[in-house]
Amino acid sequence: MSVESAKAYIERMRSDEAFRHMVNDGSEDEAASWALLREHGFDFTMQEFREAQDLIYAEYGITPM
Repeated sequence: MSVESAKAYIERMRSDEAFRHMVNDGSEDEAASWALLREHGFDFTMQEFREAQDLIYAEYGITPM
């Protein structure tokens, strides 16, 4: 698990519309969503996801609300 994986996931969600739709379509089942992400090579915890968000915010000069 890693922050780098979470950051790559966020970047792919921002850039790959088909991937984003696929992930969002299955978002009702949490276990299935995590399994789908792992199938696509992503492995991170929610804490690592939050850390990746912070890195991206800093990179783009975004101040979260």
